[in-house]
Amino acid sequence: MKVTDRVYCRIGEHGNSNNGWILGDEYCLVVDTAAFPDETREDITRIQETTDKAIKFLINTHFHPDHTFGNMYFSDIIGHAFCYEKLKEMIPLYMEDVKKEPQNEKRLQQVQFRLPTLTFRGRITIHAEPDTIVAHKGGHTLGSAVVYIPEEQVLFSGDLLFAGYHPYMGDADLPQWIAALQSLLTLEIKFIIPGHGELCDLKEIVRHITYLETFLDTLKDLKKKYSKETLIQNPSLLDLPHMGNEERICKNINAQYDRV
Repeated sequence: MKVTDRVYCRIGEHGNSNNGWILGDEYCLVVDTAAFPDETREDITRIQETTDKAIKFLINTHFHPDHTFGNMYFSDIIGHAFCYEKLKEMIPLYMEDVKKEPQNEKRLQQVQFRLPTLTFRGRITIHAEPDTIVAHKGGHTLGSAVVYIPEEQVLFSGDLLFAGYHPYMGDADLPQWIAALQSLLTLEIKFIIPGHGELCDLKEIVRHITYLETFLDTLKDLKKKYSKETLIQNPSLLDLPHMGNEERICKNINAQYDRV
């Protein structure tokens, strides 16, 4: 999908992960990979159809496999230091998970994990005309980062945003996540490519802040009355909006109950 003259994205079907690319004057930047190697190869073909410039960097917004399983097709990969450390730690577990999912085994048997080759901790600017800012935000994971192209007023939010879907909170720090989203409201943004879901704008950030605050505050109150097991069996007690991936509510209660 063409977002602007310089920015493109692929929106994953049924809420699967999104990724995209930025066309610079001299080279191309890619943001995240698809969840499967064959999809990433298709993405590379699409990139080559939009530009004759070489791919210079892949940027990983965080370590989760649905954004990094295509890393093996790229040489220079930028990621937060925690993204590097956590992906390195998780590779053996991800390999075991691949074997447990027969419906995906054929598509994933080609996976060769590749870690970021360039890491940062705060923020970096890639002077690619247009300048591209990669900034650490945390929240969804400790090392979650966003990619912002000021000249295009476009943001790749990574999994700080699940537009139209219940977010995944398995590795999340909710107060940090809320603060991260609030900081993005100060940017000039026309288009946001979320980690999952359709192309959106600043209104989605506001909706996500409200969702996360509601989840956090309600879970704190319910924890005074109910056990984790009771809430997992009755997720409607959180009174969250109806969106895609409803099953995540129970998983999120399980992940966050002891943290709030």
